[in-house]
Order: sequence, then structure tokens, then C-alpha cells
Amino acid sequence: MTQDALDIVTAYQDAWTSGDLDAAATYLAPDFSFESPGATFTSAADFLPFLARFGSRIGHGWRQVAAFGDADETLVMYELRGPAGQPLPLTVDHFVVRAGKISAETLVFDTAAFGQAMAGAAPSA
Repeated sequence: MTQDALDIVTAYQDAWTSGDLDAAATYLAPDFSFESPGATFTSAADFLPFLARFGSRIGHGWRQVAAFGDADETLVMYELRGPAGQPLPLTVDHFVVRAGKISAETLVFDTAAFGQAMAGAAPSA
């Protein structure tokens, strides 16, 4: 029995949003590609330091809002948490899974709303 893409993506999301980058890395194919409004990567090795930096700026956990897909692809709408636990603007991710590993991720989000939410979450001086 093969594991559906959504199961793999959910486990990956659970891992990196809890700060377990070692576990998250096990879900990525070596030739993993990532595309977002602000960054592009063509390998898991290059992407993981970026994910670690991003993960250190937000809070732990995520909330799935909606998801659909099949054995090879899934589209997930979700909400991350800010440093103080506040919900951040919704994010949508398209994942492609091949041979049980995430081979591609395309991230879409409102960059202005996300930037404002993160700026509002920053500790005041």
C-alpha cells in the first residue's frame, strides 16, 4: 500500500513546524525543488537552512484549513503561528510526491499581509 501525498505532507509539516528539521529532511527528495514569492531552491540541501531560518522566526505548529489531492500531489491551505502563537495569514502550498518523498513544493501567500503580521509580532524596543 502506498502512502498518499497528503499523509507525507502532513508529517513533513508537523515536523518542521515543531522545530524538528532532521525529521522534516527525511520527507524531502535530494532533488527537491521549492518555489515561492521570495525564494527558489533546487535541492533539499540548499532549502533546509532557509527553512531553519524561517522556522526560527515563527511559532510552533500549524492548522490545516483545507486539503485535497491524490497519491502524487496535494494542495494544502493552512495557517502558521507567529512567535506569540497568534495566527498568521493563510498560506497555500502545492506539493508533488514521488517514491514517498516530496519532490517539489510551490508556496503561495500574501507577502504584504504576512510581512505586516510578522512586523506586528516583533517585540517592541
